[in-house]
Amino acid sequence: MRINEDRLWNREQEVGGYGQDPRGGISRFAWTPEYREAALLLMKWMEEAGLKVRVDAVGNIYGRYEGRQDLPPVLTGSHFDTVPMGGRFDGLAGIMAALEVLTTMHEEGYRPERPIEMIAFINEEASQFLGGHFGSKAICGMLPADYASTSVDRNTGKTMKEAMLEYNMGLDPDHISRAQIHEGDYFAFIELHIEQGKYLLGKDLPMAVVDDIAGIRQFYITYHGESAHAGGMAMEDRHDAFAAAAETACEVERLALHSGSPTRGTVGYIQVEPNEHNIVANQVKFSVDFREVEDGIWERLYEDLIAFVEKQCQRRGLTYEVNSTICTPPCHCHKGLRDLIEESARESRIPYMHMVSYPAHDAMQMGRLYPMAMIFLRSSNGGVSHCPEEWTTKEDLAAGTEVLYGTLRKLSDMNSHEL
Repeated sequence: MRINEDRLWNREQEVGGYGQDPRGGISRFAWTPEYREAALLLMKWMEEAGLKVRVDAVGNIYGRYEGRQDLPPVLTGSHFDTVPMGGRFDGLAGIMAALEVLTTMHEEGYRPERPIEMIAFINEEASQFLGGHFGSKAICGMLPADYASTSVDRNTGKTMKEAMLEYNMGLDPDHISRAQIHEGDYFAFIELHIEQGKYLLGKDLPMAVVDDIAGIRQFYITYHGESAHAGGMAMEDRHDAFAAAAETACEVERLALHSGSPTRGTVGYIQVEPNEHNIVANQVKFSVDFREVEDGIWERLYEDLIAFVEKQCQRRGLTYEVNSTICTPPCHCHKGLRDLIEESARESRIPYMHMVSYPAHDAMQMGRLYPMAMIFLRSSNGGVSHCPEEWTTKEDLAAGTEVLYGTLRKLSDMNSHEL
């Protein structure tokens, strides 16, 4: 094995401990003091590996390993933030794998034909500021100019602009477009990430080549009805917002189960007003999360659910509104990049399988601009993620990083017409 397995593991554990939550797990949110401390440590290690380090206008961290020619670089990395009470591997594994690959190349004195850059995306989880994939959306030019001023921390009411300025890293929330990159700036993007499920665990395999990333459509539906006495108002005379929400939640499940594809459909949040046992609900707000890999089915799920919502309103005398937070179509990994990952895995004698990612990733946004692919690592401990019990073994982390090393070496020495 060419990479340093012990160094990789020790660094993963050290930087992964920033943001310890007294309730358990790690809560390392974008632009917070603990995030800044972790970022400074990461940047120190990057500089020690001979990388040219920079922080863009929104807080994404780049490290550039120079090549022999001034060609569009290969880019690799993942996100640096966590969910509330999360684990030490989600996102971070991809960053530390990228750093270990470039550190190894630096120690070997290897100089690729084209530069290789690593990136630590900021605010992918959107634990405070809802929306998801903020860092990658910013660099892909997918956000409005006033996004930082209008996005508000759901817990404190602080604007994203205020958080970015308090971060004190020279960010520019009034000009987030300065973080933007364009087609041609990079050659390709590779993201290593943990699986966050148990397919690999069930197959007893350390890694997978990702073929597609399911599109995610996440939105809130609010039904507006009319409060009434639970005893006094007859059933046929009610305008019950909660009854409509309950039926809609069941319809989300039905649509997912009968889509003709392994669709995921989830209602995970609900807010009822006035939320009293003897009052008919006059307003209900709830979340819907659809994930689907087939483009046509992904579109149809939303359309069919909204048609169902409108029928509920007609039947019950309600009105409704929809607030969309994520609308990212399915993204399909580049075949040439998938082939390179497979070749590297075979050379390192690391067994693998192919699979679809149903969790969304920054790679989805990058795939709109560049050839993109993903490597998945086995999630041990029952495949759980987004919790303190999240775990990937030292051996699996090293195996995936070794495959990333081989893939990046091949990719960085390719001419533009070869991919």
